[in-house]
Amino acid sequence: MARFRLLDKYLRRYTQLSERELSHQLQTNLWFTPVLYIVFSFVLIALSYTADYKFQMGERMWDVFAVDYDLTQALVSTLTAAILTLTTFTFNLILVVFTTFSGQFSPRILKNFIASKATQRILGIFTGSFFYMLFSFLVLNKRFADHFFIVPLVAVLLASLSMGTFIFFINHAVAWLQVNKMTNEMKKESMSIVKGSLQNEIDPYKVKDTAPLKEYVERLTKREGKQITANKSGYIQLIDFVEIMEEAKKDDIIIKLEYTIGDYVFNSTPILSYWSKEDTEIDIPKYLALFSFGNRQTEVQDVEFSINKLVEVAIRSVGNYDPKTASNAINQLGELLSYLSCVGNLNPYLVDGEGHLRVILQEKDFSYYLYNGLGYIRHYSEDNVIVGIEILNVLDLIAKSANPRDYDAIWEFAVYTTKGFEKDFLFGLDRAKFNNLLFEIAKSTGHEKDFEHMGS
Repeated sequence: MARFRLLDKYLRRYTQLSERELSHQLQTNLWFTPVLYIVFSFVLIALSYTADYKFQMGERMWDVFAVDYDLTQALVSTLTAAILTLTTFTFNLILVVFTTFSGQFSPRILKNFIASKATQRILGIFTGSFFYMLFSFLVLNKRFADHFFIVPLVAVLLASLSMGTFIFFINHAVAWLQVNKMTNEMKKESMSIVKGSLQNEIDPYKVKDTAPLKEYVERLTKREGKQITANKSGYIQLIDFVEIMEEAKKDDIIIKLEYTIGDYVFNSTPILSYWSKEDTEIDIPKYLALFSFGNRQTEVQDVEFSINKLVEVAIRSVGNYDPKTASNAINQLGELLSYLSCVGNLNPYLVDGEGHLRVILQEKDFSYYLYNGLGYIRHYSEDNVIVGIEILNVLDLIAKSANPRDYDAIWEFAVYTTKGFEKDFLFGLDRAKFNNLLFEIAKSTGHEKDFEHMGS
């Protein structure tokens, strides 16, 4: 009974997830795709034995293609053991990749390898093929047919597919162990989050001119608003912004999020405040249902969490005296920050279709993402001048492609980075390199005069 209760609890947890959370959970679990392939293997078994038992395909084929019972049994039993061996080697190789990722880079990167469609399909092919062989061997019976054709044919084809898949998986694992592939996949994941969370969900409710709203919000927040507290502890994994906007419009209230996606909150922590024109009560459980809490951060909407994974790779590489890996991670992070600057509208005010303010987000401008990305690398690199030069190189690239509104943030961060290394300029060449890069950033951001004042 205890096992059934545990299974029921496990299944109930999945039924309570939103469509987006469920999709993410299934994508990042190793069991889901193999289960689908196992189901397909049972369908294949049913079709194969129907063809050989009911329609006697083995008896109807030419003798050269008809396989007798003894040979079919020997073939299926041998291939069962062979595919099990390949599957064992595959799992062993996966564990090697996991150990390497955890030790050299970050345990949070494991999810990216698991979520790879290639990884899941490879495991699905192996498990599906093994179950086909195993249950084919179980239901093989001489009383129903003396000769077989479809069963041994499918067995041989699946064995050939498994062998080819094993070779592909070795190449896939080796490719993932290369830093360029790994960091590029993490960058793509982060860009998809920016596109999904910022562009598709939030940006349609934002306005370009925020000056009138700033004054209004300053007056509004001076009044004490009512608060809604969290009903459980954990990380905020998901917020349904579209529903919050709709419900806020229905209730004619203005909501301010006190915490945002990726923040850890305690039970009874105020997670949002709201103001209404009339002193009316709202349905608190309705709003709490629009937040998802969990015991870990996820990549579903959390752009910052995805950025932090690239940051961790760079920091660990610096600690392991691996400048090329650190440089690659910094470059990928720079491209991500540039993309965020170009496509993201980072103002915190969401308005409805009639232009009325409905939701105030936590304010996170471009300088916030710059510091949480490149700033952490700058801090942990300490006196590593080479890393400092790489950061300035990336800032120069960002400045040449970023939104003009972010020029000031880029310039200020470049100055902050340069001043942090002033005491470590052991050679004139280092100083010249920093000055040249800083001058290029000044030209790109329109801060030439500020650069001249620094030199005077």
